[in-house]
Amino acid sequence: MTLNEYQEKAMVTCMPSCKNEIYAINGLIAEVGEINDKIAKGVRKGILRIDNNHLVWNTSNEEEVDNYRKELILEVGDCQWMLALLSQLLGYTLDEMAMANIEKLRDRATRGVIDGSGDHR
Repeated sequence: MTLNEYQEKAMVTCMPSCKNEIYAINGLIAEVGEINDKIAKGVRKGILRIDNNHLVWNTSNEEEVDNYRKELILEVGDCQWMLALLSQLLGYTLDEMAMANIEKLRDRATRGVIDGSGDHR
């Protein structure tokens, strides 16, 4: 499935009351928060830990790890849905958004300014 195909299929589920930029932005923030919440709860429960900026599983129970990873990826998918909505509301397809981002990153890499700050570096 392409990004545009995903966007088309996902937006079929968008209720009219959700078709506004503020909902999409706040929804994206909330979904990212849900990813963070799952990680925090995993740490609290001892299922995983953060080691040298990486998530490390504290259990050898493959089923537990698989279930937790599936929960995380569902939240990542919710973020993707919100990005699809926001892109559409701004008049872009996901493919166009992704290509614009790649072009920006390629330009920064060419100029040696990947590591830095500011949108227009």
